[in-house]
Order: sequence, then C-alpha cells, then structure tokens
Amino acid sequence: MVRPVAVLLLAFLLGLAAPAWADLWYVHYENAERALAAGEWRRAVEELNQALERKADSGRRVRSYGMKVVDYFPYLKLGIAYHHLGQATAAREAFDTEVRLGVVDQSPEARRELERYQELAKSIPPPEPDGPTPEEITREALAASRQFETQGRLDDAMTALAPALALDPQPVAAREAMARLGAAALAEEERARRAATLGRQLDDARQRLAAGDAPAAARLLREVLLAGENAEARRLLDEAQAMIVADSSAAERRARIDGALTEAAQLEASGQPAAALDRLETVFALEATNPAAREQRTRLTAALEASAQQARVTAGLTSARDHLAAGRFEAALSAANRVLAVERGQSEALVLVRQAYSEISRRLLAAGGSEAVNLPPALRFGGPRQEIDGVLVEVTTNPEFRLTGVAIDRSPVDVRFLDDHGRPLVGTTSSQAVGDYFVTELALGRQLAAGDTTVTVIATDAEGQSSRGEYTVRYRRPWFRSPWPWVVSGAALAAGGVFLLLRRRRRRRHQFERRFNPFIAGAPIFDEALFYGREPLLQRILQTVHNNSLLLHGERRIGKTSLLHQLERRLQRLDDPEFTFVPVFVDLQGTPEERLFAALADAIHDVLKARGLGVPGRPSALDIVQGGGVYSHHELIRELHGWLKSLREASPKRVKLVLLIDEVDELNDYDSRVSQNLRSLFMKRFAENLVAVVAGVRIRKEWEKEGSPWYNFFEEIAVDAIEPEPARRLVVEPVRGLFRFAPGVPERIVELAGGRPFQIQRRCLALVQRLHEEKRRTITLEDVETTAPTGVVSEDGA
Repeated sequence: MVRPVAVLLLAFLLGLAAPAWADLWYVHYENAERALAAGEWRRAVEELNQALERKADSGRRVRSYGMKVVDYFPYLKLGIAYHHLGQATAAREAFDTEVRLGVVDQSPEARRELERYQELAKSIPPPEPDGPTPEEITREALAASRQFETQGRLDDAMTALAPALALDPQPVAAREAMARLGAAALAEEERARRAATLGRQLDDARQRLAAGDAPAAARLLREVLLAGENAEARRLLDEAQAMIVADSSAAERRARIDGALTEAAQLEASGQPAAALDRLETVFALEATNPAAREQRTRLTAALEASAQQARVTAGLTSARDHLAAGRFEAALSAANRVLAVERGQSEALVLVRQAYSEISRRLLAAGGSEAVNLPPALRFGGPRQEIDGVLVEVTTNPEFRLTGVAIDRSPVDVRFLDDHGRPLVGTTSSQAVGDYFVTELALGRQLAAGDTTVTVIATDAEGQSSRGEYTVRYRRPWFRSPWPWVVSGAALAAGGVFLLLRRRRRRRHQFERRFNPFIAGAPIFDEALFYGREPLLQRILQTVHNNSLLLHGERRIGKTSLLHQLERRLQRLDDPEFTFVPVFVDLQGTPEERLFAALADAIHDVLKARGLGVPGRPSALDIVQGGGVYSHHELIRELHGWLKSLREASPKRVKLVLLIDEVDELNDYDSRVSQNLRSLFMKRFAENLVAVVAGVRIRKEWEKEGSPWYNFFEEIAVDAIEPEPARRLVVEPVRGLFRFAPGVPERIVELAGGRPFQIQRRCLALVQRLHEEKRRTITLEDVETTAPTGVVSEDGA
C-alpha cells in the first residue's frame, strides 16, 4: 500500500507544480519539436504559437533551463508544420519572417533546413482564386475611378479606388490617384464653403458699418477681397476706413494707434485672434505701413488659419470614425484621405486609412478561399549582446541605456514595454509598410542601476496575436560614476564656496576701507547698472523713433541728459531687421546760432569717422566759424548728402541718422529763420534718413504756439519722476552687500526725493559718506532725516 500511495502523492504534487513551469517558452518549444517528429502538425502549430507568445525573438544557443542551451528558430519550425498541412502561403510567410530576423544565418544546419523547405514551398503552386485576381480588381478600380473623376464625382472616385489600394498599397498610379483625389475634394469643399461665406460676410459687414463698428466691418471686407476683387466690398472698405480715421490731430492719431496696438496685443494674449484683427484695422486706417501691426496681422491670420485647419481635421476624423463604426469603409477612407490632404502624416488618419483598407481587403478576400492564417509578430533586438553563463546579455558601462529593435508582422502592431517587476514603461514606436509586411521600429530609454536590468517587450498585431521578448542589459558602473567622486566634488565645491564667500567679504571690507561710494550727484549717468526706472520710456522711444521725431521735456535734473546717453548706447547695438541706426549726441548748451550747423556737422563727422566708414578728412566746421568763416545749413546739406551715401553703401538696411540734441532750449533765442532752416532738413531734404530726439525744459511753452517753426512737428514725451519700485532699487542695489537699510529707510529716501533720480542719488551719496565717516554699515531713519543732500556739481543730473 505504501508504494501506490507514494506514486499518487507524487503525481498530485507534480500536478500542482505544473502551471509554474509548463507555461515557459522552452517547454512549448520542446513540445512542438516532439510533435514535429511525430508528424502531429496541428499540435506543433499550437505549441509554437504558445512559444512565440512568450518569446518572439529567434536565437542561437539560447539558455532554456539549468545549463541547457538550444537553437530557437520558431518561425522555421512553424513554416515546416504549415507546409505539411498544405498551407503553402502560410509556410512561405513563416520562412520569410525567419529570414528577416537574420539569426538563422548563424546556424548552418538550420539554414540548410530552411532553404530545403523554401524550395519545396516554391514547388507547390498557389491555390487558384475563386474570384477576380488582385490585378483585375486594381485595373477595374482605376478605370472606374477615372470615369467618376471625369464627371466631377470625386467622392465616388475615391470610393471606387479603395479596393485596389486595400489589396495592394504599392502601385504608384493608385497611390498618386488617391492623394490627388483627396486634395481635389478638399479644394472643392473649400471653394464651396468660401462662396457661401462671401455673401454672408458682405451682409455682416454692412450691418456692422451701420452700427458704427467700422474696425470689425473692415476686417470682414478684407477677407472678402482676399477671394477676389469686389467693387461693393472695396467701396464699403473705403467707407469703413474713412470712419476710422475721421478728423484728428497727429497726437490723437498716435494715441489711437498706440491704444489699438495695446488692445490687439491683449486680445491676442487672451486667445481672441479675430477681435485682435478688428482692433488692428484702426492702426492700418491711420498708418497703413505700421510694422508692428503688419507683423501681428501675419501672426493672427496664421493662428486663425491653423484653428480652421484643426477644425477641418477634427471634423474629418469624426466623420471617418463614424463611417468605420457603421461599416461604411469606403466612406471612412474618403474622409480620412481628406484629413491627410489638410495635414500630411496625421497619425490617427493614417490608422483609420489602414483599418479601412484592412476591412475592405478582408471583405474582398473573405470568399476567395485563401488561407486564414495569421502569424504572431516577430521581434528582433538591435543591441550587441554576448553569451554569459548561457544567457544573452548586453554589457555596458554607460547608465544611459537605449533599447532598439523591430517587430515584423502583416499588420501594424501595438508594443508594450515592462520592467523587471511587470510595471509598464514608456517607449516609442513607428510603423511603416515594407512590401507585404509592416515593420514597427521600437525604442526605449532607461537609466540603469548597477547590475542586471531586464526589459520585456510585448507585441500585439491587429488580430490580437501576441508575442513576447526579453532583453537583459548588465551595467558595470565605472569608478568615476560611483558616489565617492561626487562626495569629493561636493566637498571641493563647498570649499570653493567658502573661499568665494571669504573673498567677497574681503572685497567688501576693502571697499569699505577705501570709502567706496557708487552714487553720482551731478554728472549724467553712463553706467547702465545705475540707470533705473526708465526702461518703459526707452522702449517707447525705440518703438517710435523709426518714423517720428521726439521731444523730451521735463524739469531740470530730472534725467533727460542721462536718458539721451542711454538711448545713444541702445541705438548703437540695436539689431533692427529693417533699419541701421546711427545716433549722434549733440549738446547745444552755450552754442550761439551762428555755430549751430557747424556744431551739428562736427558731431556727425566725428561719429561716422569713429564707425570706420572712411569719410574724407575735413577741417573742423567750428574752427572755420571761429576763424571768421561761415558754415550755414547749405554747407551742412552738402556734407549730409555725402555722409548718407556712405552710410547707405555700408549697410543693406535702411539708414536712420538720429540726432540726440540736448539743451534744445537754446533754439528759443535764435532767429526764427535758423529754426526754419533746421526744420527743413527733417521735413523735406532728408526726411527718409534723418530724425531727431531733442530734450529741454522750456520747449513745451515756446513750441506749442502755431507761429513756431516747430509747431506740431515733434511727438512730445514727458520725463517725470520714476516709479516707486525702480526708485527703491536705485537706493538699495548699488550698495547691496556693503550697507544695510533699516526697515522703511529706502521708502523714506524715495519719498523725500519725490522719485527724482538726481535727488535720490544726492541723498544716497551723502548718507554713504556719513556712514564711512562714522564707520557704520546700517542706514537708519534718523540718518535719513538728519543728513543733508550733497551740493550740485553740474547743470544736469541723473
């Protein structure tokens, strides 16, 4: 009784353990080889499909269990089984897949067996088709498609062409015809839509014009005119532009332009391109060549077109999906091809096209008696693996690992990546048709830990057949990637940081000892690091100086001279796409009227000579005047012609000579004819190449009179106190790290100075001097209240 019980118990235990080992790939492969040896062809096919589902990459000397290694050529064995079952097409497909994987070439014995069966498969003629051949279907489809295209029935033409491409997507004539028909159908739809829209846009424009919304009407009318000349649209557009312009002064027009540009930018930022285009119509009506408006219009028009294109793509995809779900595969194909005409290579449209072709092909061949055999996808990895202890492993010393490979099947495959613990990983795939097969390239990037890492790849085709492959990589971490170099580097960086900190403290102590004081009270500010609070004003000037002369007015010591010097530096390095700016700074303080044009000429000549333009040498114009000679505006005009010619020859862009004239109040005391002669340079002779930015105090009062030669010539810009935040930065940042401020001190300094940069600099200069004398580093409110500002050095300040 003991022996039978032991046998039964052993059988029971083996039965429990079977699921743990019987589901491995090599078990199914061994079962398949036994079935092949016994002539059990169908069981061999079942076992080989089970093996492929678990391991799809062929291999030479692959480790199975223990120390045993085997040659694993599942597609070769599958082809042999199909051959004996009389399924010649399936056999040939399996043999071709094994050849494509390329591993069989490493085994001479397996290669000879493959070649022998390939020859046997060639000797078996393919089954006679029950219906028309693919070539006949293709010819008939092309003929029917051409007939429908001749009649203008483009949708019917695409529907007729679908069976040909479903059976064989390779013929160039059929592919080109489908692409042409899709583009033509899309163009026809667009023409019909545009024709229906034009009348509606004209009516809408009339209503908006009657309601006083001229900008919106103008935008609609421009869209109508883009489709072709239309007398009614042109008349209404002129009427809308006239309403926008109306009667306004130059200053009012500039204000409206700036306001419209600001509103258009806000509307664009908030995702309202159509409303932004409406606001730009005000700018174009007032200044048709405004570069900022033209650039924004191009950008907004592109955004609207992209939005419309996306809407067409979305509608086409929805239509294709609906047709496919309802079994209208030809209609689904037409809708998807329209999407591809709008957006070439659109991924979902390509999938829908393949699905439609697949269904049409399945329907065409369903009654043809063809072999209904689908092989699992074949996997091939691209890494340089080597056999270590019977296992194929890639060895690397780089932690940045990239797995690459291909999956080969009759249809596109879905690829999943899993880590050692079965968790999903994110990789990339891309499929393309190669002959009768789809080759899906796969890639996965991973950061490796020391030791072995195994990635599992599962490929599933359109009919649900799956296969699996594993790739093992062994990371041998080099010494310089271990944590210790980082620890040493961190310690070195920390030591360096301490050194820099000590060095900075030593430098600050040295500055304190030599009574360092960065503030300036009197001279103009040339250092950009000390120029605060004028960036918006500078930007406004830079955006306007292309087309207009500017007048900067404000109280003395408000910073006009410093602003002109900073503007000069900005213009020198400005990389404008249209203009080359040549700034020339001229200080008129103390210049009598007989020396005016000589002073301008010498300043311009000196700047051009410094730029290396090779202007000819000349005696100083001021020396000529001081010697009793005459240098009038006539001499300046003559020299300007030559200088501007040299500038134009040296630059491919348009030239703007910008005169930055300080203390322009001097002109108030000149004879009016001198001012008239100067004004004529800008208004008539050199209007295209000459512009001025002038600064003064009493200009606003003197030049607002209609009798002045300068009346309505300049765009006026007030130079006022700077905003509180940049004023506070002017106080704090120049001495950061050297002096500290008690709470409320910077704000109090700004308040006492009224936000005027010069007054802030004077007070800070005095405070820093006091702290140096008392050898302190904290500025208190008491210091601010009891320290008097320093005296005045020169006429203008910061």
